[in-house]
Amino acid sequence: MRLAGQVAIVTGGGGGIGKATCLAFARAGAEIVIPEVNIANAEAAAAEIQALGRKCKVIETDVSNGESVRTMVRQTLAEFGRIDILVNNAGIFSYTRIDACTEEEWDRMMAVNLKGPFLCSQAVMETMKTQRSGRIINLGSLAGQVGGIVASAPYSASKAGVMCLTKSLARVLGEYGITVNSIAPGIAATEMAKNHPDMTAQIPLGRVADASEIATAILFLASEEGRYLTGATLDVNGGIRMA
Repeated sequence: MRLAGQVAIVTGGGGGIGKATCLAFARAGAEIVIPEVNIANAEAAAAEIQALGRKCKVIETDVSNGESVRTMVRQTLAEFGRIDILVNNAGIFSYTRIDACTEEEWDRMMAVNLKGPFLCSQAVMETMKTQRSGRIINLGSLAGQVGGIVASAPYSASKAGVMCLTKSLARVLGEYGITVNSIAPGIAATEMAKNHPDMTAQIPLGRVADASEIATAILFLASEEGRYLTGATLDVNGGIRMA
């Protein structure tokens, strides 16, 4: 029970890597909060978490809206009294070529994928500083490291921004015992990537990741074992990029 007694917020925890992370955290003893726009998915995930004997609260949240995020954090504190872990997982994806990308798509991608982690991190910051402990884990991407293999320019740029934001937060929050790290997944078998071209021939391990394998890495960063890592991006990509 590596996370016993801890409270974890996992944005977009209703499916994919987010849901796998919620379940991994629940098995490790954490209570879970799922801020989501897809309430049906979130409620289904919550039922699985509760079946493991853990509490789970679903809060309808738009991570790109500051007041929505702050309300979610207030509700979390009212329910649980503390926040130990934030996983900034909520995100949107596209394949649009840069010459076909609209201003609206660019703005929406940045609002959800980059502004969202900023707003959520800022909203939990004071609580974690008061506790003098906390873990923030951001979802970056292979696309943010290489400019996107098939992912769109706005998606890739937003994820590059997330990985830089991780370093900025880590520098400010380290003195309070708060670590901030990011995960850079490659291709994972999730609903978001269902239309992704088959690239297994380019992956040294010869297969895409299961969402649970990404969640395991997130659990490591959230746990005591990851206490001396901060400002880092952990590649979980099967070897498709080696740096």
